[in-house]
Amino acid sequence: MSEVLTRDVRALRAALADSSDRVSITLDLPRTSAEKVLALLDAELTTGAVVVPVKETFTTTEAATMLGLSRPTLMKLIDSGELAHVMVGTHHRVPAQALTDFQRARRARRSQAAKALAEFSNEIGLVD
Repeated sequence: MSEVLTRDVRALRAALADSSDRVSITLDLPRTSAEKVLALLDAELTTGAVVVPVKETFTTTEAATMLGLSRPTLMKLIDSGELAHVMVGTHHRVPAQALTDFQRARRARRSQAAKALAEFSNEIGLVD
Protein backbone atom coordinates (compact mmCIF):
# COMPACT_ATOMS: atom_id res chain seq x y z
CA MET A 1 0.00 0.00 0.00
CA SER A 2 1.37 3.41 -0.89
CA GLU A 3 2.31 5.95 1.77
CA VAL A 4 -0.62 8.17 0.72
CA LEU A 5 -3.13 5.34 1.12
CA THR A 6 -1.61 4.32 4.44
CA ARG A 7 -1.99 7.88 5.71
CA ASP A 8 -5.58 8.08 4.41
CA VAL A 9 -6.50 4.76 6.05
CA ARG A 10 -5.10 5.98 9.37
CA ALA A 11 -7.04 9.26 9.09
CA LEU A 12 -10.28 7.45 8.30
CA ARG A 13 -9.81 4.96 11.15
CA ALA A 14 -9.15 7.83 13.57
CA ALA A 15 -12.25 9.69 12.39
CA LEU A 16 -14.38 6.56 12.74
CA ALA A 17 -13.10 6.01 16.28
CA ASP A 18 -15.16 9.07 17.28
CA SER A 19 -18.70 8.12 18.25
CA SER A 20 -20.47 10.85 16.25
CA ASP A 21 -22.78 9.90 13.36
CA ARG A 22 -20.94 12.07 10.83
CA VAL A 23 -17.37 11.64 9.67
CA SER A 24 -15.60 14.53 8.00
CA ILE A 25 -12.07 14.12 6.69
CA THR A 26 -10.07 15.06 3.61
CA LEU A 27 -8.37 12.30 1.66
CA ASP A 28 -5.63 12.51 -0.95
CA LEU A 29 -6.34 9.41 -3.05
CA PRO A 30 -4.73 8.03 -6.18
CA ARG A 31 -7.19 8.13 -9.09
CA THR A 32 -7.82 4.35 -9.08
CA SER A 33 -8.66 4.41 -5.39
CA ALA A 34 -10.95 7.41 -5.86
CA GLU A 35 -12.77 5.55 -8.65
CA LYS A 36 -13.27 2.57 -6.33
CA VAL A 37 -14.63 4.80 -3.56
CA LEU A 38 -17.01 6.42 -6.06
CA ALA A 39 -18.20 3.00 -7.27
CA LEU A 40 -18.77 1.93 -3.67
CA LEU A 41 -20.77 5.05 -2.83
CA ASP A 42 -22.73 4.83 -6.09
CA ALA A 43 -23.64 1.20 -5.38
CA GLU A 44 -24.82 2.08 -1.88
CA LEU A 45 -26.85 5.01 -3.21
CA THR A 46 -28.55 3.15 -6.05
CA THR A 47 -29.12 -0.29 -4.53
CA GLY A 48 -28.52 0.05 -0.83
CA ALA A 49 -26.28 -2.98 -1.04
CA VAL A 50 -22.55 -2.79 -1.33
CA VAL A 51 -20.34 -5.45 -2.85
CA VAL A 52 -16.64 -4.79 -2.74
CA PRO A 53 -14.83 -6.97 -5.27
CA VAL A 54 -11.48 -8.19 -4.07
CA LYS A 55 -10.08 -8.31 -7.55
CA GLU A 56 -10.57 -6.63 -10.90
CA THR A 57 -11.49 -9.66 -13.03
CA PHE A 58 -13.09 -13.01 -12.29
CA THR A 59 -13.04 -16.41 -13.92
CA THR A 60 -16.26 -17.53 -15.54
CA THR A 61 -16.87 -19.97 -12.69
CA GLU A 62 -16.42 -17.22 -10.09
CA ALA A 63 -18.61 -14.81 -12.05
CA ALA A 64 -21.36 -17.41 -12.47
CA THR A 65 -21.34 -18.10 -8.73
CA MET A 66 -21.51 -14.39 -7.92
CA LEU A 67 -24.50 -13.93 -10.25
CA GLY A 68 -26.25 -17.10 -9.08
CA LEU A 69 -26.07 -18.67 -12.55
CA SER A 70 -24.63 -21.82 -13.99
CA ARG A 71 -21.40 -21.47 -15.93
CA PRO A 72 -23.07 -22.53 -19.22
CA THR A 73 -25.71 -19.82 -18.74
CA LEU A 74 -22.99 -17.27 -18.04
CA MET A 75 -21.18 -18.33 -21.22
CA LYS A 76 -24.40 -17.80 -23.20
CA LEU A 77 -24.63 -14.27 -21.77
CA ILE A 78 -21.02 -13.63 -22.79
CA ASP A 79 -21.54 -15.08 -26.27
CA SER A 80 -24.68 -12.97 -26.80
CA GLY A 81 -22.89 -9.80 -25.69
CA GLU A 82 -25.12 -9.25 -22.65
CA LEU A 83 -22.16 -9.60 -20.30
CA ALA A 84 -18.86 -7.88 -21.06
CA HIS A 85 -15.69 -9.90 -20.84
CA VAL A 86 -12.00 -9.82 -21.70
CA MET A 87 -9.87 -12.59 -23.08
CA VAL A 88 -6.74 -13.64 -21.22
CA GLY A 89 -5.06 -15.96 -23.64
CA THR A 90 -7.81 -18.44 -24.48
CA HIS A 91 -9.74 -17.85 -21.25
CA HIS A 92 -12.69 -15.56 -20.66
CA ARG A 93 -12.46 -13.21 -17.69
CA VAL A 94 -15.31 -11.02 -16.44
CA PRO A 95 -14.39 -7.57 -15.09
CA ALA A 96 -15.90 -6.62 -11.72
CA GLN A 97 -17.53 -3.57 -13.32
CA ALA A 98 -19.21 -5.81 -15.93
CA LEU A 99 -20.76 -7.86 -13.12
CA THR A 100 -22.05 -4.70 -11.43
CA ASP A 101 -23.42 -3.34 -14.72
CA PHE A 102 -25.12 -6.64 -15.54
CA GLN A 103 -26.74 -6.87 -12.09
CA ARG A 104 -27.99 -3.29 -12.35
CA ALA A 105 -29.46 -3.92 -15.82
CA ARG A 106 -31.05 -7.21 -14.70
CA ARG A 107 -32.62 -5.48 -11.70
CA ALA A 108 -34.01 -2.73 -13.97
CA ARG A 109 -35.47 -5.32 -16.41
CA ARG A 110 -37.12 -7.19 -13.55
CA SER A 111 -38.59 -3.99 -12.16
CA GLN A 112 -40.01 -3.06 -15.58
CA ALA A 113 -41.46 -6.55 -15.99
CA ALA A 114 -43.10 -6.37 -12.56
CA LYS A 115 -44.66 -2.99 -13.42
CA ALA A 116 -45.93 -4.31 -16.76
CA LEU A 117 -47.43 -7.35 -15.05
CA ALA A 118 -49.13 -5.17 -12.43
CA GLU A 119 -50.57 -2.92 -15.15
CA PHE A 120 -51.82 -5.93 -17.10
CA SER A 121 -53.40 -7.40 -13.96
CA ASN A 122 -55.20 -4.12 -13.35
CA GLU A 123 -56.41 -3.94 -16.96
CA ILE A 124 -57.96 -7.39 -16.94
CA GLY A 125 -59.44 -6.94 -13.47
CA LEU A 126 -57.39 -9.46 -11.48
CA VAL A 127 -56.59 -6.85 -8.85
CA ASP A 128 -59.14 -4.57 -7.22
